[in-house]
Amino acid sequence: MNEPIQYPRFRWLVLLTACLGYAGMQINMIAYAPLLADIAKDLGIDMGAATHLMTVFLFTASIALIAGGFLCDRYGIMFTIILGILSTSIPALLMPWIGTSYEVVLWSRIIQGVSAGFLMSVMAPIVAVWFPPQEKGLASGLMGGSISMGAAIGVLAAPAVFLALRNWQQMSAWLSIVGWIALIVALVIVFSPKPQPPSQAQSRGAPIADGAAFKRALYAPITWIGIVTTFFAAWILQTLYNLTPAYLATDKPVGIGFGPMMSGKLMLAVMIAGMIGPVIGGMLQDKVFRGNPKPILLIGFVLCCISIYTIQFPAIYLNLPVLIGSLVLAGAGIQFIYPSIVVLVSNTYSIHIVGKMLGLWMGIGAFGGAAGLFVGGLAIARYGNYNAAISFIAMAAALGFIFGLFLARPKRMA
Repeated sequence: MNEPIQYPRFRWLVLLTACLGYAGMQINMIAYAPLLADIAKDLGIDMGAATHLMTVFLFTASIALIAGGFLCDRYGIMFTIILGILSTSIPALLMPWIGTSYEVVLWSRIIQGVSAGFLMSVMAPIVAVWFPPQEKGLASGLMGGSISMGAAIGVLAAPAVFLALRNWQQMSAWLSIVGWIALIVALVIVFSPKPQPPSQAQSRGAPIADGAAFKRALYAPITWIGIVTTFFAAWILQTLYNLTPAYLATDKPVGIGFGPMMSGKLMLAVMIAGMIGPVIGGMLQDKVFRGNPKPILLIGFVLCCISIYTIQFPAIYLNLPVLIGSLVLAGAGIQFIYPSIVVLVSNTYSIHIVGKMLGLWMGIGAFGGAAGLFVGGLAIARYGNYNAAISFIAMAAALGFIFGLFLARPKRMA
């Protein structure tokens, strides 16, 4: 019982599969964003209907996160990963044949949203099952970084492939290749000899009372504080990536007036920070804070609050290097938060319910993104500019910091 647990190198192959799945999922999701005008023209719909192809993804993922957590705990990590990969890759691959009807395309996006819920729900189980305490931050950071990398690839590759093929349906099929690579790696894992997960070796002989553990978790204050904290994290994430580009591009006095091209270049800084930020945050968590994710979580909220609020001031947005620096800090800040949440969940709950609990935290919390976009839209309509909406993002970060203070240092529930 006192022997140290051995964590096999096989864990890195599991992590690679998840990272490829996240990248493929995000590429398929974001690829439509730069081409909405062309998609709307091809399908004979207005821009409002075309925008639904993006927003329906968010709502579906929120619900599927909860279901995905239960599936992961019941059938395992690899089963849920493969289900998620298939849900995002099959609709993308079939788009040249099915992408002639708006209704069919909308349903395909709903299925792809389900994939996001399935894939995101395995983050905490992977960290909890396969990685030792001194590597949990790095593992969660690499998974978070792969999502941001997928977003960057999708934003850059989708217009390039579309211009080469002059067909957005074929573009969708070609960009699904990352997901199919992830599926091949996942199948190799499934059909190859593999070591016993370290967590199973640790808990061998102990009775598993999933129902009792889940009920106890629902009554624990940290569960609901964590859900509220995740709610504000989702508010920041969705408004940062959806409202900020318009704020940067729209003419004064509504926005700043950089135009669409410059706005895209500035948001690329946010995406690059999103790739690097999770890894840096994870390493700081492992090496500096000895596996405690709470300081990184709080630092992330502080970075978002200050950097996002200050981009309203001429002293910031008229000085391009300073503006880029603020956007980089905002992108890094939000990507400090989410990997920290994953580690908090993985360290707090019983191994056998950690998927369910991450699903609850992120699934219910994800509605914060919808709330942020709704409130931001009302603020823009009410005041005629983006300033109030930007201030509300900073306010959400401040509230997230306050609730984060009440998250006790993780101590796994029996």
